[in-house]
Amino acid sequence: MTGPYFLTNEEVDRVIPENVIGNYAYGESRKDENGRNLFTVKYVGRADAEPLRDRIKHGIDDGYKEFKFSIAQTEEEAFEKECKNWHDFGGPKGILDNQRHPDKPDGTNYTCPYCEEEAKRNIQLKLERPRFRR
Repeated sequence: MTGPYFLTNEEVDRVIPENVIGNYAYGESRKDENGRNLFTVKYVGRADAEPLRDRIKHGIDDGYKEFKFSIAQTEEEAFEKECKNWHDFGGPKGILDNQRHPDKPDGTNYTCPYCEEEAKRNIQLKLERPRFRR
């Protein structure tokens, strides 16, 4: 993802091309003890039914101050990236403001590849557990 950028109409229009789809993260920057910039992700999302520029601007009214973004070539790519971001930045642990898993795009049968991986790991762990008989 590119950024962070300040979340203003002018900045969004300046850095994001018109009529593209993709992903975004709202958050805030701060410096760590060594003076390095850190971006804390608060919310992740995607734009596939409306232009990315328009979708990101919704965060202005929600009080977010900064954003990062990436451009996607297809709605499936945008969905999978949103799922990855949601899992990577703590969605399952309730760390993000959006605590619900991303919905698949309307009219598709896409599934989250990260939920599938987690389910496979859980099944494997169950199979590997020793069974005790009474």
